[in-house]
Amino acid sequence: MSVTLLFCEGNSGSPDALLLGKLLAGLCMVKPGGSKHGMGGKIIDKRLENIKDVYGILDGDFAADWQPPTGKLHTWQAKDGTHFGWRWERTEIENYLLDPDIVGKALGDLAPNYNSYVQALAAARDRIAIYQAARTALRSNRPKYHQPLASCFGRARGREKYCFPDALDEGSCLDGLKKNVAQYTGANLVQESVVLNSFTCFLSECCPGGKRYQNYLSAFSGKDLLLAMEDWLKANGYAGAFAFREKILQGLHKSSDDIALWLPEWQHLRTIVQ
Repeated sequence: MSVTLLFCEGNSGSPDALLLGKLLAGLCMVKPGGSKHGMGGKIIDKRLENIKDVYGILDGDFAADWQPPTGKLHTWQAKDGTHFGWRWERTEIENYLLDPDIVGKALGDLAPNYNSYVQALAAARDRIAIYQAARTALRSNRPKYHQPLASCFGRARGREKYCFPDALDEGSCLDGLKKNVAQYTGANLVQESVVLNSFTCFLSECCPGGKRYQNYLSAFSGKDLLLAMEDWLKANGYAGAFAFREKILQGLHKSSDDIALWLPEWQHLRTIVQ
């Protein structure tokens, strides 16, 4: 299989576009497609224009039936078998950028102490574990072919207005779940009791001992991990969560390495595109 045009999430300055632009330079065109919703339609439109080998790549997102990582992309296809492209194995692009090995390679001498950084990541994991169960419950109960049910809640942060709660305990997450369901415009399609039951089930996977907890760099939200580390990042000389992400992206772009060799999944994508 060859790929001539690859749609990705976000805009031209998004982490997705910047990472893929470096990773696939000279191999195919990377085109930011905005929201994941409707990307399949964009791909079909291009194919109808007789533009061959058009595909897309989406975040892994919060899968209801989640399996531990294998280092390979997942296939993205419709129920009728139409092959649209692939999904990242990890939840978000930030999950890759936060990987301790990637941070070390991208930042070099400017990288934080490896052991201290790993400890800070683990502390962030523990802080957001319950919230990840709540987000997974919301995402897994999102009605198909309708306005999306919001899978996050809390205060808007940074230029991207990314929502992240101040309180991450179980009671606060339950309140957030109920609020999102109550505010959903298609309320008759989502039952609060079903979402709450899902939350209870996902708690065992997201909390200590659970498979998502043990593989948190794949299963948890990279943006949530970043924001949970914000105080630590500021205390260690970085301007904040999203500024740290930008430094990693800048370091990645300046690197003379073949970054496809940094992670098995990046090598897998390179192989597919070639």
